[in-house]
Amino acid sequence: MRKPLSIYFLSIHSRCRTQMAEAFAKHFAGEQILVNSAGVEESEIHPLAIAVMKEDGIDISAYLPKRIDMKIFTSSNIVVKLCEKANERCPVVPFEILNIQWEIPDPTRKNGEQGSIEEFRAVRDEIKEKVLQLLQEQRVIGA
Repeated sequence: MRKPLSIYFLSIHSRCRTQMAEAFAKHFAGEQILVNSAGVEESEIHPLAIAVMKEDGIDISAYLPKRIDMKIFTSSNIVVKLCEKANERCPVVPFEILNIQWEIPDPTRKNGEQGSIEEFRAVRDEIKEKVLQLLQEQRVIGA
């Protein structure tokens, strides 16, 4: 029996992009795949991430930011890094794991500033499109 496809979404802080990607993958593929997400560092999920996903009909309010779990990381079929910093600070992805890099801007701000709702929506829409494309390329869902 073939091992189910396992995708691990990774960013630096795990405060919005990874939860969005995880939620979209689960929403579109359901039980067909295993999906996890984490950050190299742990932070708090951003309230605007929750708000914009709710606009798209997906509730991520119960999603928790997590630090990278090496056991899950190394047992995944695909690791998707959502930013260049994750690529720079991420552990080495084993050769047999598909290593994907997406350059998705962080809509949260440094120094406690808050990004705009429009920035969060743009990031949500870009992640949604990329997740759908990935699932289609992996033949998890139809085109």
